[in-house]
Amino acid sequence: MSLRLCRSEKVKNPYYVSFLGMHLYSSQELAYVIYHYPLLVMDCLVDERLLDFLREELNMGFLALKLENWKKSGEDPDEMLIFLLQESDYYSQNEISEYRQTLSGYRKQPPAEMKKLKADALFGMRQYGKAVRLYQEILDDLQEETGSDELAAAVWNNLGACYGRMFLFARAAEAYEKAYNRSGSRECLRSLYWIEKLDSRIALGERFRAVITQEERNAWEEQFLAAREKAAQSDQVKQVETWFCNGEEDGEKAARKLVETWKSEYRAMI
Repeated sequence: MSLRLCRSEKVKNPYYVSFLGMHLYSSQELAYVIYHYPLLVMDCLVDERLLDFLREELNMGFLALKLENWKKSGEDPDEMLIFLLQESDYYSQNEISEYRQTLSGYRKQPPAEMKKLKADALFGMRQYGKAVRLYQEILDDLQEETGSDELAAAVWNNLGACYGRMFLFARAAEAYEKAYNRSGSRECLRSLYWIEKLDSRIALGERFRAVITQEERNAWEEQFLAAREKAAQSDQVKQVETWFCNGEEDGEKAARKLVETWKSEYRAMI
């Protein structure tokens, strides 16, 4: 593991990256985001907001002008990302060449696959609401296509995972059912089994119960209980217990603050 430092530049209005939930204060920090999150910056990074940041905060007016002219002339957006990496003086030519190959590989993907990769990347960043919208777009596009069951099953499965993490268990169950109908995946069936455990209002249909073996049921039950026990032993749960042991008033105050933090994190997800 290596540590890579970015230089800090004096800016009054940092550049906000929504999918990271953080502000950038230098061209090298911008380069880091470009390099490590290509799927989430392709086709959308170079806009007026970025150009203003380069001009007004980083004093890189010439760079901003060149990008603006390139954008107006229909320049390949990938080349603009490469140019930003080169101007940052943060990555070697070998690293930039590898990055170019990465972009090229993504561009060779069919549109639906490419959109799924972006949605998967957003899922990995806990941007579940944005991922849901992309997954839905893929499913809308696939309605008129044939031979797309494998892709549709994968998208429905990931959509179910998004809804589950947003605590929308009824929608998650519906998505997993559709994924299972297309793939027969035991993982989808397991997810349905666990959702029933998480939300008593959801009942696993008899059609699904009939195909679950006793061996699977025992294994899934064991995994579910292990996950619940692990959650109960988490540092956060222990902290809450300590708050209330030390004093009811202090505990309630700290718990309210924690709930507000959770609300903020949830709003960021959707």
